[in-house]
Amino acid sequence: MFNRLPLLIATALLASCAGQPPTDDSYARFMSLAGDLQKRGDATTAASLYEKATQQPGSHVEAWLKLGETRLASGDARSAERAYQQALELKPGNVDALLGLGTTQVRLGKLDRAVTALTQAANTGNRADAWNRLGIAEILRGQAPAAQSAFSKSVALVPNDLDSRCNLALAYALGGQAQQALDTIHSVAQSPRAQPRHQRNELLITVLAGREQDVAGMTLEDIPAAERQTLLIEARRIKAIADPAVQARELGLVDAH
Repeated sequence: MFNRLPLLIATALLASCAGQPPTDDSYARFMSLAGDLQKRGDATTAASLYEKATQQPGSHVEAWLKLGETRLASGDARSAERAYQQALELKPGNVDALLGLGTTQVRLGKLDRAVTALTQAANTGNRADAWNRLGIAEILRGQAPAAQSAFSKSVALVPNDLDSRCNLALAYALGGQAQQALDTIHSVAQSPRAQPRHQRNELLITVLAGREQDVAGMTLEDIPAAERQTLLIEARRIKAIADPAVQARELGLVDAH
């Protein structure tokens, strides 16, 4: 019964707000309630409130950005796309709107359109997250050199981000540049901040780079032996795929980002 309380509270708040006439502070009230629900993890109800906020006097681009964010989090990518497009109607060139739109279009498989939006976001804001997502879109299109360029710019902006370095190493591996892939992933593995996911990436990239024989000598204490064997089998399967774009999809890059 306790676990259902947040949803019951959210429903009551929504019903209460829906029954009141709009006032000058309606926008702020809906945004505040939606934000609280979003923090609790109720993206679906939060999205309903953000949508109401977009219709209130004094609404602005933030409501559409939050609506896109929560629609995407609740699994409604098409509605998220429309929300981000509306945000761009209100504020053309907004980096967050471009980034959200491109991310949503990657999720929808609209990769060419995603690259257009993400390129604009990256060039306008020069933010590491924008370059990183552009790299993902490019690698999913099978464009390894373009992905390497985008990931390199992300790494340059956040040199201590191990996940960005893993992405760059992966782009090198999928582009057939084995030594650069190995050098990049080794710098990640040697970091004292490396976590289990980084060790998994090290194993995967080592196999994709054609150095499976090196796996036996790797330090992978954070990965149980049974899981290590499963990862090895999966890495071999992906390496056997000839198309880099298909390889990238099989790696789960869309869902991971």
